[in-house]
Amino acid sequence: MHCSTLKRFFGSKWLDQIIPETVEQFRLARLREPRKNASDGSTVAPATVNRSLETLRLIFNHLELKSPTRKEMFFDEEGQTRVVSLEEELAYFRTASQPLRDIATVILQTGMRPDEVFRMEVRNLDFARRSIFNPFGKTKAAKRTIPMTREVCEILQDHSREARGRWVFSSPAGPGRPEQPDRPIKSVRKAHDAAIRRAGIQEHFRLYDLRHTYATRAAQAGVDVLTLAALLGHTTVQMTSRYVHPTDQHKREAVQKLEAYNADVIFKYAESVSGSLQKPLQ
Repeated sequence: MHCSTLKRFFGSKWLDQIIPETVEQFRLARLREPRKNASDGSTVAPATVNRSLETLRLIFNHLELKSPTRKEMFFDEEGQTRVVSLEEELAYFRTASQPLRDIATVILQTGMRPDEVFRMEVRNLDFARRSIFNPFGKTKAAKRTIPMTREVCEILQDHSREARGRWVFSSPAGPGRPEQPDRPIKSVRKAHDAAIRRAGIQEHFRLYDLRHTYATRAAQAGVDVLTLAALLGHTTVQMTSRYVHPTDQHKREAVQKLEAYNADVIFKYAESVSGSLQKPLQ
């Protein structure tokens, strides 16, 4: 797919004519193109543009030529946050089909990456401790234990009881093929786009944005950045800090907590000094 896209843009050019300026023109043009089979007016996602740029880079590297792509051309996919509003969430879940609704609920209430939910195994669920172990990920932080909410626990218990293989969400049946319990589900893109369309949500959001929404709400609820980083599977707190946007109310509450703490410390200190002064001399 990415090769055909590159051929469409660069097919009439010699390799030495593909320079950073022409790659930048390609990048901006792709972002303005409508997404294939999309009826909601959404355009090509930055992640898709990144894959094309990476393919172009690999082609030049294979030919032992200097790549015209630059690091700054790539989009920071995790850095792009779209927080789903409560109104959008309610409308989306009213129209979402299954298993999309359950998968989206797990992402929204645990902060797991979509791919982590797709590859969730029954053996990694601990209902006694209400926790999920995720063994996947490129970093040590990504391989983590995640607590379940009550709703997520009920959802995963239902799917575990019905599972015919190792996967909680196995590949569903399709036209001309039976259900494949030995394979995990790989995508719910069509169902997701359909739910957004039926819900009448104007600003398109990715399934991954439910993870962003979880993180932002957790930060606003007062979850400290170190704990949030561990829950999300981030290697550094810098990756997590973009979700922490204290409001004026949060700042006032923080000052009130500090004020109360200081007053308590001073009171206890004064009380201890007063008590020692009142003790009779031996």
